[in-house]
Amino acid sequence: MKLAHALPPLLLVAVACGGKSQAPAAITHGGAAHVANDVDGDGTPDTATLADGVVTMGPYTFAIPADWHFYPAGAIVVELGTEAVVAIESEIVEDDLRWRILQFRDGGLHDVGEAFVGGTPDLPGDGTIHASTGNCGQSTALTYRIVDGTLAKDEQTTGTYDEAECAACPYVLVDSGDGWRFVGESLRNLVGPSRATEDALALPAISADTRELRVILEEVKPETTYLDAITVDFGGVRVAPRGCASGGSACAADGVPEVFTLGERRQFAFDVPAGFTGTPVLYARGYYQPFEPSVAR
Repeated sequence: MKLAHALPPLLLVAVACGGKSQAPAAITHGGAAHVANDVDGDGTPDTATLADGVVTMGPYTFAIPADWHFYPAGAIVVELGTEAVVAIESEIVEDDLRWRILQFRDGGLHDVGEAFVGGTPDLPGDGTIHASTGNCGQSTALTYRIVDGTLAKDEQTTGTYDEAECAACPYVLVDSGDGWRFVGESLRNLVGPSRATEDALALPAISADTRELRVILEEVKPETTYLDAITVDFGGVRVAPRGCASGGSACAADGVPEVFTLGERRQFAFDVPAGFTGTPVLYARGYYQPFEPSVAR
């Protein structure tokens, strides 16, 4: 698994649409023909940056809401042919790159929605974004376009659903005092309650002055996680999440799991034993259940 922020080269992705793409008609802003990469319609190409949770494009800014289930890594201007928009890039984990699209209207940048682009989006220049994804033996072609200020999605799924081929999650992110970072996956390949067990994931090494370790488990695939218990091993000392003295569904392997599904996450804080230095190990017990075949990603 590799975390990267660079956008890979664009690749053409086959989608379930007949015929050839037509050259889009030039759009106008105040009577002027559209200029490539001009988001605000002033006739000049734009650039965008992201810093401290704020997207900046010239004199315009957009503060990323605190309740987004999204880990921003950068902001770029994307040319759709009929208009230009700002894409807030998520952190890339394998092929799971997502964009949050900002459109300029009414004198400012406005969020129109999120697109899964997988790291290899196709921008044919007709106002659409094409991508493809696959899981559980099926492949889904995705087409996005902005309609009345909202990012609309069309999708077509092909292939035969096979639960045995469903990829595992949730993703694990860790913060030991220097910000969140992706470190891997938990409950890997533990499909269904019959496979429920405990698995281990080595976390980044921490120094002796680290007093707190925070862990997020986030479900980003079309499945539901059943987390029965979670602990961190610090050199042979197993530590439960802070707050377990008052109870909690992920505090003990008691068959009463913490349940979360696509787009949801759970955060846990662990007190690091005094003087510990080295590599902690995250232990999680449970399983995940893929969505039914009728639910497309």
